[in-house]
Amino acid sequence: MKKTLLLFTLLSPCLSAFAQILPNVNHCGFDKARKALENSGHHSHHTSVPRAGLPECVVIPVVVHLYGQVMNGYPVNEEIIAGAFEMLNADFHGLNNDFDLVHQDFLALRESMPQIEFVLAQKDLEGNPFDGIVYHPVAAGYANWQGYDEQVQADAWDNYRYMNLYVMNDLYDDGSTNNSGYAYFPNEWMSDNNLDRIVYNGAYLGANCDWEPEFASTLTHEYGHWLNLYHTFADGCAEPNDEVPDTPMCDFFGDNYDCHPNSFSTGPVNCEGELINTENYMDYSGAYGCYRMFTQGQVERMFDALYHPSRFPLWQEENLILTGLDEYCEPGVSVSEITKESATVIYPQPATERLHIQFARILNTNIYVEVFDLLGASPRGEFHSLSNGLLVLDVSGWSAGTYFVRIPELGVGEKVLINN
Repeated sequence: MKKTLLLFTLLSPCLSAFAQILPNVNHCGFDKARKALENSGHHSHHTSVPRAGLPECVVIPVVVHLYGQVMNGYPVNEEIIAGAFEMLNADFHGLNNDFDLVHQDFLALRESMPQIEFVLAQKDLEGNPFDGIVYHPVAAGYANWQGYDEQVQADAWDNYRYMNLYVMNDLYDDGSTNNSGYAYFPNEWMSDNNLDRIVYNGAYLGANCDWEPEFASTLTHEYGHWLNLYHTFADGCAEPNDEVPDTPMCDFFGDNYDCHPNSFSTGPVNCEGELINTENYMDYSGAYGCYRMFTQGQVERMFDALYHPSRFPLWQEENLILTGLDEYCEPGVSVSEITKESATVIYPQPATERLHIQFARILNTNIYVEVFDLLGASPRGEFHSLSNGLLVLDVSGWSAGTYFVRIPELGVGEKVLINN
C-alpha cells in the first residue's frame, strides 16, 4: 500500500493527569441515533456479504467540516485534526502503544485492520487540490436526528464519494459542550440523502485530551459505529447483545466500572460471572484509560460493513482517483509512505534495524532529523548524512510502535512503523 500523508508540525503531548478529576463528559450518542433511525422506517439491518478473503487495501476519503477553531478552550486546527487521524489509524492498525497490555484473557482475541486507512481527501468536488478540511461559521445541533437535516445536507459533500465528519462543540444545540460524538450505522437512505455522518466534539480530538489521552480514541469508537459495530453493552445480558460472538456480555451501561487494574485481574465481571472486556473500543471505558482493542469478531463485522452499498463505493479505485488518493493502493507496493510535496519514499515499513528515506531531489548535506512517538513525547534530534538523496536511520534501538520523523528544513513529516 502506498500512502500520501499530510505534512505536520510537532504534535502537542497529550500527557496523562491522573490526579485531576476527569471532566464531565457525555459519551457517544449512538444508541439514540440507532433508535431514531429504526423508528423512522428508514432502518436497514445489514447482514454479512459473501466475499473472497479480505480486501488488500481500503482507503476511506474523509472531508472534515469544521465549525469553529476553539472548542472548550482547545484549538481545533489542521495540526490537531492530522494528529487525531494518526491516532485513529494507529488504533485500527493495532499500533496503539498499549495494544500489548491487553488483559491476558483477551490477548488471543485482539485483532487489527492494517488494510484500512482513513485519509483526508486531496481533491474537492470539482477536482481541485484540497487539504480535506472545509471551514464553516460556528454552528450547532448536527447530531440531532430531526430538525437539522437541511443544514446537514447544505454542508454535506457527496456521501458516496466522501465520508463526512462534522466537528463542532455543541452537538445538540442545547448549550452543552461536553457531548463527545454521534455516529450512524451504514444506511443507504441516509447516504442517498447526504445525511450519513459522524458528528464529533473538537475538544476531544487527539492532543486536546490532555486530561486523559485514551479518551481521544472516542473517535475510533465512533468510526466503529460507522462500520456497523454496536456498543459491547448493547442489550446487557440479553441476546443478541452486540451481535458479535467473541465479546463477553456486559450488563453495565456506560462508565459504572473501572478498567482492569492489571492484566491478570479477575474483575469486573458480568451477570454470568465472566470477565468484561473493558479495554474494548466499543465500551465507554476511554475516560478511564482503557481503550486498547477490537476483537476478531468485531473486525470481521467491520470488514463485512465495507461491502454495504453505502460504504463500498467510497474505497473503490475510481473514487480514490476522484478524491486524489489513488496513489494509496497501487498493486505490488508495500507500506511505503510518500509525502505529497516532495515524493519522499520511506521504506521498509514496518522497519526493524534500518529505515531508508529516499528524496526525490538529490542532495548532499547534513540533515537535522527529529523523532517523536505517537503522543509527541520523547523527542530526539540528530544530524545525519544525506548522500545522493538517500538517508539511512539506525532504528535498532527504537521500541516497536508508531513514530513521527520530521525534517524541518525539507518540509517533510512522516509516520513510520517500527517492529523491533
